[in-house]
Amino acid sequence: IKFKEKFMPGKKLLWVVFTCLYLIVTGSSQLSAQQLSDLQQILPVDPHVKVGQLENGLKYYIRENHKPENRAELRLVVNVGSILEEDDQRGIAHFVEHMAFNGTKHFAKQEIVNYLESIGMRFGPDINAYTSFDETVYMLQIPTDRAEIITTAFQILEDWAHLLTFDKEEVEKERKVVIEEWRLGRGAMARMRDKQFPVLFKNSRYADRLPIGKKEILEKIQAKELRKFYKDWYRPDLMAVIAVGDFDSQKILELIVQHFAHLKSPRKPKVRKIYPVPDHQETLFAIATDPEATSTSVSIYFKQDVHEDKTIADYLNLIREILFNGMFNARLSELIRSSSDPPFIFAFSNKSQIVRAKEFYILGAVVKENGILRGLETLLTEALRLKKYGFTETELQRQKAELLRGMEIAFNERDKTESSVYAAEYIRNFLTGEPFPGVEYEYKLHKKYLPKIKLDEINALAKTWITDHNRVVMVNAPEKPGLHIPTEAEIRAVFEKSQNEIIKPYADVTSDIPLLAKPPQPGKVVKETYYPEVDVTEWQLSNGVRVVLKPTDFKNDEVLFEAFSPGGHSLAPDEDFIPARTATSIINESGVGKFDRITLEKKLAGKAVRVSPWIGSLEEGMSGGAAPRDLEAMFKLIYLYFTEPRVDSTAFLSYKNRLKDFIANRHASPEAAFQDTIQVTMAQYHPRSKPWSLELIKKMDLRKSFEFYQDRFADASDFTFILVGNFTLKKIRPFVETYLGSLPAKNRKESWRDVGIRPPKGVIEKTVWKGLEPKSRIQIIFSGPFQWSRENRYLLQSMASVFQIRLREVLREEKGGTYGVSVWAIPSHYPLESYQLIISFACDPDRVEELTEVVFDQIKKFKFYGIPYSYVKKVKEIQRRERETNLKENNFWLNILHTYYFHNENPEEIVHYGQLMEKLTPKIVQEYARKYFNEKNFVKVVLYPEKGKTNQ
Repeated sequence: IKFKEKFMPGKKLLWVVFTCLYLIVTGSSQLSAQQLSDLQQILPVDPHVKVGQLENGLKYYIRENHKPENRAELRLVVNVGSILEEDDQRGIAHFVEHMAFNGTKHFAKQEIVNYLESIGMRFGPDINAYTSFDETVYMLQIPTDRAEIITTAFQILEDWAHLLTFDKEEVEKERKVVIEEWRLGRGAMARMRDKQFPVLFKNSRYADRLPIGKKEILEKIQAKELRKFYKDWYRPDLMAVIAVGDFDSQKILELIVQHFAHLKSPRKPKVRKIYPVPDHQETLFAIATDPEATSTSVSIYFKQDVHEDKTIADYLNLIREILFNGMFNARLSELIRSSSDPPFIFAFSNKSQIVRAKEFYILGAVVKENGILRGLETLLTEALRLKKYGFTETELQRQKAELLRGMEIAFNERDKTESSVYAAEYIRNFLTGEPFPGVEYEYKLHKKYLPKIKLDEINALAKTWITDHNRVVMVNAPEKPGLHIPTEAEIRAVFEKSQNEIIKPYADVTSDIPLLAKPPQPGKVVKETYYPEVDVTEWQLSNGVRVVLKPTDFKNDEVLFEAFSPGGHSLAPDEDFIPARTATSIINESGVGKFDRITLEKKLAGKAVRVSPWIGSLEEGMSGGAAPRDLEAMFKLIYLYFTEPRVDSTAFLSYKNRLKDFIANRHASPEAAFQDTIQVTMAQYHPRSKPWSLELIKKMDLRKSFEFYQDRFADASDFTFILVGNFTLKKIRPFVETYLGSLPAKNRKESWRDVGIRPPKGVIEKTVWKGLEPKSRIQIIFSGPFQWSRENRYLLQSMASVFQIRLREVLREEKGGTYGVSVWAIPSHYPLESYQLIISFACDPDRVEELTEVVFDQIKKFKFYGIPYSYVKKVKEIQRRERETNLKENNFWLNILHTYYFHNENPEEIVHYGQLMEKLTPKIVQEYARKYFNEKNFVKVVLYPEKGKTNQ
């Protein structure tokens, strides 16, 4: 099931009968007895999946899939989450999950992470776990080209299932890490959530069972308590093992039996309850403000019972829900863009399932300051417009076309779908019963039934979903002088007022004119160059445009493109920087040619195509993509964005006002103050480094933005277009010659301009005092000159990767000082050959000095003693494994070709990555550490809570 956030079963056993009766009563379909019988058919299980259950109750899902090649996604799913904790255990389920990486019977301490990194997997992206209200899931991606790796991975899964050791020393270490994760999650949103969840989940256990738990409980949980929770709940009848990947499914089944068939449940197992969220007739209000909140929002949550999703009738109801939300969201988007003073910054209609026991229909919006009542009134007006008049037939046909096109793409990509996507689907099936009939079957259902769905069936959902009971109004806003926060009485008055509004039906305005009236006069390919090692062809067109083409079979229904030209907003004078910086945002909001943004989106309904112009600091260009059958539409849009950009004063004012409202309270965020300090410090307060503010927004200028855009795209002769995906040179050539070969060419000789931004020299230390929570952030940025070359940038970035592993071990695993640490390098070629080497982490304010000293001590040791080969070996293996999968990804080729062509490098060097890896040794890593960790030239910025400044 591809299109619903969570497709979950409930308890209404007569739902199929209700659906059939509903269709008959409304007269929306004339169904025969045979058709009714068809709708009651149970959705099948995808035949590509082996699904079974061991005698002890453990369930398994196995699917052979070859995307990516030589990889497998493994999951251990435990139907246990924080909802099962007792009052004195809050946080224990998540704590247990952490301990799975800190010692098992066969893998002491951090040996699991150490082993998986040694085979090229990354801690985080490839090795991870999560705990939610209702479940805990452990995730691995492993290579499958060596049998011993697969065998070891299943031993890890088994150890997680029943062989955790809970060593007391490791528990004490990990306790600090868990508390740091708790600390990292604190802030304005967490404080407001703490006030609102007891209202949203009134009289429910979910109101006080956040997975992260309570700090005061986390500080006291002992190893014996962790063991007890683990013994009570980690048992085979509550588990599933999922394996999707490039392997022999029979061998995987044998491994599952070998490692899990002997698991036993307790003699008297605890009952795994589903805790309800009670209904209520009255409207509840959850109004929360916070001095660090950066935005204002209002949402209405309509609680619903969980519906069963088992039959074709259930599936058709899902399709109706998708159509409803798609059309409603399109209306809300249109409402924002069609007004110079829109009622909201963003608005949405969504059906979701936050917890296992309840579904929610959510109608919400982010609004301007003091705009809560106006935003709520507009949402209610649009909801009542739907209830009274419904959608139009033209809206429905567009949304059907969009949905069917999306389903067609999923079907076309069925043999190129990532294994992780399938694994996620089977997780949902185990936990909630979401069907997985397979994309072939789903596509067949869409083609058969989608045309038969009537408008009345969709319109009826408004009356079913938008009710005056089981309703919670959520308001979030900044807390500051002069800002009016509505009372419950004022909000009730808006509901009452909306019932008496005179509402007109929605008018669906469309255009029948073609996207492009007539094709332009084509140009010609005048030169062709082929690079056999990378299978890349380069065409030079008669107007000077260079086109780089790489046909691939990585995806069946995907062609991506990127275009670039030197210049960017560096060519704008400082006084016009803001109009230049916002130019493409305004153009994108305005539409193109004869179409404003709203009518353009309607015109493109049912087409898989996107084109977006952009202007960066040193280059301008376009990016996007299309399915092969929609390629001509993509090329037409490229041509139009060059030759017929559109200026729309209403769209400009709408965008400007939304941007102003969006940043109005940005300054209240401690993280924003921290990042802004780094930004202006590293640029030595250059005027172009100023963070967004209301003063900067005043400098926006529609005329100047449009003129700057026109100038940047007036001459295509120095543009390079890169196309990667499923096409042939023969089929794409007419489009290239017609729509790119005809682009205007002035043959200007231009490049970017050095605007003079330079990092400071010497040691600069700054402290930011902001924030209510007891948490700090630290960022250390080393910078200096750099000799740009393919080898140098590889070795610098590799050295940073090596150091990150070491710092993680010390700061997180040994010291328990942070939840995570990042180290990364940014080598730059233009406008000046330079580098930045950045270390970033968060921690307890009381440990800032201690942990910062640890970082510099590790740098000194790194430079003086070097690093063991095991760290270098890990990084090389991770790089090798990443490159294996990257070489089969269109996005990778698009980005790397852009890099090589922008920097005038030979693209055939891309496939010689192994030669670079051979040069990575402990000695060279040490040399690069000595050269680039310059302790006489760095910036250190620390964020402390405001209370600390008062105390100091």
